[in-house]
Parts: sequence; structure tokens; C-alpha cells
Amino acid sequence: GFAPLAVEGAPLLLPVVAGALDIGPAAFFLAAAGAGGLDAYLFASGAEVPFLGLSAGAVAGLLLIPLTAVSAGVGVALGSLKN
Repeated sequence: GFAPLAVEGAPLLLPVVAGALDIGPAAFFLAAAGAGGLDAYLFASGAEVPFLGLSAGAVAGLLLIPLTAVSAGVGVALGSLKN
């Protein structure tokens, strides 16, 4: 399931998330803009996944669009906590 991926990735993700929390909401908005921009670039460039012929924007969008929404949501939540 998902648990082994979460456990194996934790040593890499925890310092990144801790650093982003130290910076504040701007770090999460930057992550959201980066993920959304990458997906938009993949759609605009017409890149395809090798051997499948599928749009890279659509395939990567399955991960990038939720990541964009979650990152922006965390940025909004942190921003509202600081007030």
C-alpha cells in the first residue's frame, strides 16, 4: 500500500517540510506555483510520455494538480493562523 512509500520517503520529506514551515506561507505558495507552472508547461509544450503516447501534462497532472491544491491550501491555512 501507501505506508512503505510514506515511511521510505519520510527522511527526505521531513527536512523539506520543516524548512518550508520555518519560511512560512510563501514557501507553500511558491511550491503551488511551481507545480502548477510545471503542469501548464507540460500541456503547452505537447510533451508525451515515451512508449505510451499519452500527454505528459495529463499524466503528471494526476500528481501535480492535487499537489498544487494542497500546497496552496496549506499556505492559506498558515497565513490565516499568523493573523
